[in-house]
Amino acid sequence: MTYDTILRNGNAILPGNGETRVDIAIKDGKIAALLMPGQQADAAEVIDISGKIAMPGVIDAHTHLTMGDSDDPYMTETRTAAMGGVTSVLTYLFQADPYEGLYKKDLDQVMRRSLVDVGFHFGAASDEQRKELDTYINEYGVTSYKFFMNFRGTEGSYLGIEGLDDGLMYDFFTDLAKYPNGIVATHPENVEVIWRLRERMKASGREDLKVWNDSRIDFVESESILRALYFAKATGVRLYIPHLSCAMGLEETNRFRERYDRFYVETCAHYLTHTSESDIGALGKVNPPLRFEKDIEALWTGLKEGTIDVVGSDHVPRTKKFKEGGIWKATAGFPGIATLLPVMLSEGYHRRGLSLERISELLSFNPAKIFGIDDRKGSIQVGKDADLAIIDLNLERTAREQDMGSFCDYSIYEGWNLKGWPVRTIVRGKTVMNNNTITAEPGWGQYLARKS
Repeated sequence: MTYDTILRNGNAILPGNGETRVDIAIKDGKIAALLMPGQQADAAEVIDISGKIAMPGVIDAHTHLTMGDSDDPYMTETRTAAMGGVTSVLTYLFQADPYEGLYKKDLDQVMRRSLVDVGFHFGAASDEQRKELDTYINEYGVTSYKFFMNFRGTEGSYLGIEGLDDGLMYDFFTDLAKYPNGIVATHPENVEVIWRLRERMKASGREDLKVWNDSRIDFVESESILRALYFAKATGVRLYIPHLSCAMGLEETNRFRERYDRFYVETCAHYLTHTSESDIGALGKVNPPLRFEKDIEALWTGLKEGTIDVVGSDHVPRTKKFKEGGIWKATAGFPGIATLLPVMLSEGYHRRGLSLERISELLSFNPAKIFGIDDRKGSIQVGKDADLAIIDLNLERTAREQDMGSFCDYSIYEGWNLKGWPVRTIVRGKTVMNNNTITAEPGWGQYLARKS
């Protein structure tokens, strides 16, 4: 056989084997063979990755690509994904109406404008949507849904979603449990407690970043996590707990595993690096809030011990103008796709000794398995898509917003010296980023439909 591409002279992170010296042969966008180093084989292209490591392409399971102000978000925000070694993203779509129109519109944009592969999560916001689950799952390939436990009253009106309650959550959980690959995420915050705390904090006149944490303390997150776990156990649904930010919440999930084990825990890179006392002002406003050093340490322990399954970015590409007007007026969220892998390499591998195999589990293997794309994504194995992040572990670079490719004009990692960067991103056998330069045209990305 003549292969399309062979990656030679580097190491690869293989499931169950860790770092292994192997040459990777690619044919028709798939990993066709794992060859002994130097094994004779013909290829149209040979790429020398001496001194580099091939990791499975990152799957960022938590993004909001369209919640910013880019006119072309599936291009600009998959461009920043490619810059960071991210080969697949799952992005949230939210509305109260049925999803047919929004799904078709965004599917068209994905197929015409994306540089990496993209799948959808839908918001779970109405009985009309609940009644169409069979269509969404079996025809659209959308098997994952998010219920905002904090969207009581008019709290979710900025997304056109109002008046959610536990009864609707119970029905969504019950219906999704009927699908073997169905999974529901929650945004776990008790907004009724937040409403009271928020008014007290506003009355204090404070505008610092820490006051945002004081208005949404770890209790309001942890209580809602525990309530979601009870609902999951009662209905039998698979539950995904996103953006875990605090030690208290991790303690609750750890204790609950004795009662029910069909759930997964995600944290985000910013909860591993920043606190409510970081000197970034309103740029650091996010929900749940940035916490404290004790929470950072607890989350890193969870990553090492295996009680946290996934690390995502929660990427929101709104520009800096949406952070103006003080902490109470600034919008929540910030960009993070491009720095997800470098942060895990620099802070995880180099600083804390987290293995590359474990990082690959957190960023690739586990999200692929949890969200039903492990038939083609998530690991370097024969038959899988040739999605690869080629890493220079010793490359040190100062993080700069203008190098990241997003429409967004700032980064909370601006000026950070990070060690370990992707130097080439390969999506289905095609190099889409090489040495910090995009090398593919919009439209290379494909839609990630998932099977029930």
